Amino acid sequence: MWDTASNSHSPLLKGIRSMSEAVPQIDRDRLVELVTDLVSIPSVSGNELAVMQHVAGIFEGAGIDYVVTARDQDRPNVVAWIGDGNGPTIAMNGHLDTVPVSDPDRWRTDPLTGVLSEDGKKIYGRGSSDMKGAVGVMIYTMLALKDAPLHGTLQAHIVCDEERGADYGTIHVLDEIEAGRIPRPDYVLIGEGSQLKVRNAERGICGFRVRFIGKASHTAAARVSGINAIALAAKGILALEGDIDREHPAVGKPVISVNKIEGGIVSNVVPGECTITVDRRTIPGETEESVMSEVRAKLDAIKTEDPNFNYEILPSKEDGYTPANITEDTSPIVKAVQESVREVLGREPEYFATWAGATDGRLYRFAGIDTVGFGPSGEAAHGANEAVFVDDLVSQAQVYEATIRRILRESV
Repeated sequence: MWDTASNSHSPLLKGIRSMSEAVPQIDRDRLVELVTDLVSIPSVSGNELAVMQHVAGIFEGAGIDYVVTARDQDRPNVVAWIGDGNGPTIAMNGHLDTVPVSDPDRWRTDPLTGVLSEDGKKIYGRGSSDMKGAVGVMIYTMLALKDAPLHGTLQAHIVCDEERGADYGTIHVLDEIEAGRIPRPDYVLIGEGSQLKVRNAERGICGFRVRFIGKASHTAAARVSGINAIALAAKGILALEGDIDREHPAVGKPVISVNKIEGGIVSNVVPGECTITVDRRTIPGETEESVMSEVRAKLDAIKTEDPNFNYEILPSKEDGYTPANITEDTSPIVKAVQESVREVLGREPEYFATWAGATDGRLYRFAGIDTVGFGPSGEAAHGANEAVFVDDLVSQAQVYEATIRRILRESV
């Protein structure tokens, strides 16, 4: 673990604006430098030490206070802060772990090097979109506002382990907050990609299995004494799969998908059992009980027509239940982000009601902390030629600064 930072200064601060200007002006070159440097340090989940040391070095060089906190010393998190501490606290959360590079031959650039495209519009490299680009914005924002008279505190929670469940990352940071070793934020900004739309809600997860119960027999007697459990499962799958005609304005529609099927033992035995694994994503207002009631109703409807249709619902071996979560649009942080979008981008804010997975934002909401996601657009996250759009990073930085200015009014 490294000590709290010293008060030396870094050339990275050179040219970065103060908060006194009405509209945030972003040093694009400096922001690109920060992001490409992050992308150029490999940090597959489990190997985040080097990139976190790099981040700590930036804060130390800038004279920004920080601590390194870790459940495993090889997988640290960096928490930094600025401001006068006499008002609200906003935290910016972003992760620096990435998924591995699985298809290097398909990349147009070195996947482990941050590369600015020839036209200057994209930064390529593993993690550029998910989500080193946004973390670069957070570091830039800390540097830009370091000497601003913030009435309150701005924190940066730069974490590991998001891709594998967050136990060593955001969950650990929240444990430290609960223990009183890190000050609890009032609000959190999550930088995961959201196409510059406001993400104040996330779908929940309801994972379960369905075991269809048939009757094993010799294939020759399949029509006499066998009940094919795979055939029963096929009916069940068709009943469950499909669009769900329900929608929430902040997050969109629920989703259901049958993602695994297991059945049969050998080729000449009618299968007596078949089990499917189902991933159901929920929206605010849905509960585990309401989801399972709908599932049973669909399967029971088959049973009324087929007396051989027998099933039981089992817990998922992989996913349990995580509720959908939302920070209501009456929250000061949601209002501040929306107003900043209007001011900076010159348009009405939109909700990020699209097909997207969970983020660490849910963990802060479960801890009772109002949280909003706002991040850039990118392409090919987790795939070949992953990239983030530089214009979006600039816009994200502008919206973040404007939002922080609204919440942490300049002290007088």
